[in-house]
Amino acid sequence: MSKRVRRWTVVLLLSVLLSGCGMRFVYNNLDWLAYWLIDDYVELTEQQQQQFEPMLLDWLAWHRSSQLPIYLAQLQLLRAQIVAGISPQQLKEQVAAWRENLRVVANYVYRDLAELAQSATPQQVNQFISQLAQQQPTEHRQQSHLEYRQVHLSESVERWLGSVNAQQQVLIERMAEQLVDTRPDWSAVQSKWQQYLAFSMSQPRQQAYLEQRFYVLLVESEQLWPQPLAARFTANHQIWAQGMSEILALANAKQKRHLLAKLDAYIEDLQLLIGDDSLTKPAVLAGLAN
Repeated sequence: MSKRVRRWTVVLLLSVLLSGCGMRFVYNNLDWLAYWLIDDYVELTEQQQQQFEPMLLDWLAWHRSSQLPIYLAQLQLLRAQIVAGISPQQLKEQVAAWRENLRVVANYVYRDLAELAQSATPQQVNQFISQLAQQQPTEHRQQSHLEYRQVHLSESVERWLGSVNAQQQVLIERMAEQLVDTRPDWSAVQSKWQQYLAFSMSQPRQQAYLEQRFYVLLVESEQLWPQPLAARFTANHQIWAQGMSEILALANAKQKRHLLAKLDAYIEDLQLLIGDDSLTKPAVLAGLAN
């Protein structure tokens, strides 16, 4: 078993043993779990660790105070939409909102990462890029696009609904047939991202230069997409939203209970992490709903 697998197996086992509070356990211990994750990709020097620690503590404090309330409101809005009957447009807006949440985080941390990268050695850069290359999934490359999509969509729906009925399975198979295969595009994006990083780190490492390069890498990475990918992504997003809306409309009472129970568990976790501030959440929720 690899070091990476052993470490995350320990995390998962601890999460299970702590009475179902896995998400809270992981989030509340990110200050030390982060070092395990980083060590899977690159070995920091003692000086780099000392430089990184206050950055990480600042990120976590900012994220808990400013971002978790947004996530909570977004999940509450999603729950209300599902109860009322969520539309394809609402599903698309939910996905766009969560993608923006990730972009906000990237926008907050990229300057610190650019500062930290100034001290990276060529060996560390090569180690990091080599480890990234090993993360490319290989198990689905032998599958046809249709087979891969059918398996992926079925597993995704079952994860949220607990089961799939015959009508829903028909919709899943239809979606799988309609979706365009973008796996080669994403492989190209990952390769280009690694090349962009390697080139950036090979140049004189002035802070302003690295900040500009890391902004592209982390915040505006769509600039590195091959030209056809944006159109394919948009088309697939529309197909997925339409199909998922129809699948959810066919959900029976048991499936709805399963779905809402999963959402409620996430909502409760977030409430416990940030505190249920009834004065601020309605305002955030109202902003998301507009």
